[in-house]
Amino acid sequence: GKKYFQHQLVESIRTPNGPRQALVLNLGFLDLPKDQWKELANTIESRLHKQGRLFSSCPQIESLAGHYAEVIVRQRLLDAKEVCPVYESVDIDSVETTDVKTIGAEHAVVSSLQEYGVEKILKSLDFSDKEIDYAKMLIVGRLVHPASERETARWINGNSALCELMGTQTLVYDNALHRSACLLLEHHQAIEEMLAKTARGLFDLKETVILYGVCGLSE
Repeated sequence: GKKYFQHQLVESIRTPNGPRQALVLNLGFLDLPKDQWKELANTIESRLHKQGRLFSSCPQIESLAGHYAEVIVRQRLLDAKEVCPVYESVDIDSVETTDVKTIGAEHAVVSSLQEYGVEKILKSLDFSDKEIDYAKMLIVGRLVHPASERETARWINGNSALCELMGTQTLVYDNALHRSACLLLEHHQAIEEMLAKTARGLFDLKETVILYGVCGLSE
């Protein structure tokens, strides 16, 4: 004589026989007013697709959506492991590439520059936006493709995706890089001090002073 409720999250799919509903997740008993079910479904969908929403839902819906989205992701990962891999043969001699550029090492350096707040440091030293771009290009070039300013400019324009990675359309040429090198040299002491301070904070470094002496022995 008792009634039990089982709520389910479903999605509409197309089939040869017309639209149908496919089960996404069993929610169990959902302690939420019926007029908020659609809002919950929309919030779960936004979480799964990592899409921001213009207006946030109430805390209860946000909490439920976060929980159910995590359950769905875990279930999909488990289902993916059970799928047998499908292999296709590819004739590697028929593969053609155009406009190939490197990005891996550049990405590592740019990420480090962001972590150390290099752009903020240079702005505090009155570097313009273009001078900051050139300085970052020069630093990346010295670490990834050490060469003269002329070769660095050629490498950035022809072989590297650094500009795309930085999101800049600044024209790169050797004289601009040379001027940037002079600016960095001029302010190197202040830059080094600020970088050292940032590193101490990032890695919780302890400053240690070591005093040592060298004694000479004579016969």
